[in-house]
Amino acid sequence: MSEPAQDEIIPLWPTWIGQLQIPGAEEPNRALAELAARGAPPGAGNLFELEHRAVAWLREGIAAALGQWFEKMQVQPAPQWRLDGRLEALGFGHYRELGNDPGAYLAGLYYVNTPAPPELEHLRSDCQPSHVSILDPRVGFNALALEGDPNFNESRTLVPVAGMLVLWPGYLRHCSRVHLARAPWVRVALRIELGSNLAALTP
Repeated sequence: MSEPAQDEIIPLWPTWIGQLQIPGAEEPNRALAELAARGAPPGAGNLFELEHRAVAWLREGIAAALGQWFEKMQVQPAPQWRLDGRLEALGFGHYRELGNDPGAYLAGLYYVNTPAPPELEHLRSDCQPSHVSILDPRVGFNALALEGDPNFNESRTLVPVAGMLVLWPGYLRHCSRVHLARAPWVRVALRIELGSNLAALTP
């Protein structure tokens, strides 16, 4: 005989964003900023194929964060994964338009530096230069939500801080708001993929 139904409130679509401040970031960040200033690695190459001490340090930090992610999601044992990264230096007026990362299990950013304050005055109150906004994909899901319940806000805008790693599901749309300082905003754009080609994946 089946058990009677219990009274409960069930979350149907939980959406998670992970943040981790990686310790000991000051020296590796200087080295990564120097790499960005030299334009390395060239082209659209994967940063994590580069033999470099700071890159290896960042890879270890990402691996630790992924371990925490899979533990939080109760995915055990943790699957094997592949890491792809692109070093970026956004100059004055640069931004990244709204998009997602098809094929990626997780996407994210690692902030090499904290962006300098904007060098323009009289900005709109909602400008939030050099911030990252992440939007929930369920368009209109919060149309009648009440302030205070978890369905009220369909977006999160994050303040970049040097040494911070941020991860989110690859299907989430995200954008980088316009950078309005002359000093470049340096960060690493990340993709974490799962797949069947286990020989090419990182445990």
